[in-house]
Amino acid sequence: MKHNVQTCQFISATDLVPKSWGGFFWELISEDAPFSWGDNNRSLVTAADFADHCAARLDDSPKVQQWLDEVRALGQRYIDLES
Repeated sequence: MKHNVQTCQFISATDLVPKSWGGFFWELISEDAPFSWGDNNRSLVTAADFADHCAARLDDSPKVQQWLDEVRALGQRYIDLES
């Protein structure tokens, strides 16, 4: 049997989110998220969708806006929520 193996690029969410945000970030973005995670080996979401959801949940401080710009700059890459 021949399989069509595909590859994609992704970044672990824990590598992307600043460690100093750990106290509030994960709980805040988990609420009403348009994606789910928790029991999968990998849960991939596009960088654009992740940034859009985070923008709706986080404040509009310059630091957050800079981080969102960096996430959006990832283009067609994915964010892995299971890491």
